[in-house]
Amino acid sequence: MRTKTIIEGFKNSQKFRFILKANSGEEVGLTMSIQQMSDSFATRDARVAVWEALLKLAYQRREADRKKEPKPLSIVNDATRQGFRQVQVDLH
Repeated sequence: MRTKTIIEGFKNSQKFRFILKANSGEEVGLTMSIQQMSDSFATRDARVAVWEALLKLAYQRREADRKKEPKPLSIVNDATRQGFRQVQVDLH
């Protein structure tokens, strides 16, 4: 039986690095896989900020593939709704 893909466009074993920049100036960064993302965050807001950035990156990669352009490997996303200034995600 096949495991369901968590984020369409990425394998569950896809490794990525993220850096969360808080409004207070603090920065937190980790490397993990898509599958580890569901249980590796201390707060829901941090998980949502990274999740939304990954969804946006997956969309940009699908669009680049459709247009026959190079696929992006990273994204810097605004995360003010979740209480952060910014989230950066890079694929490994």
